Amino acid sequence: MDKKLYSVMKVSILVFCVLLAIMAIFLLFPRKYTYSDGGTVVYESFGFGAIYTIEQRHCYTSVLDENGYAYYEKGTVITVFGVEVYNNAEIDYNDVAIAPHDPR
Repeated sequence: MDKKLYSVMKVSILVFCVLLAIMAIFLLFPRKYTYSDGGTVVYESFGFGAIYTIEQRHCYTSVLDENGYAYYEKGTVITVFGVEVYNNAEIDYNDVAIAPHDPR
């Protein structure tokens, strides 16, 4: 094999390995955000936040019953590149809580 071709292959493999390591850092180590809206937790990709987002919802809704109690929204929402790929979040009518901002 030619020495010039061998050195080009060597450099290209090294560049590929470095890019692969950078992508692994961005994808494998998420940032965690915890909201005080009832327990929602959001995981985002480390670098930009636009690669993926996993949101485990457990939050108050604006739906109030006749006694002024709010319902919780529970479930998981996954978005990849800003496109929602999974959503099973729904309002749990069996679990009620005192509304955080009671209008009365």
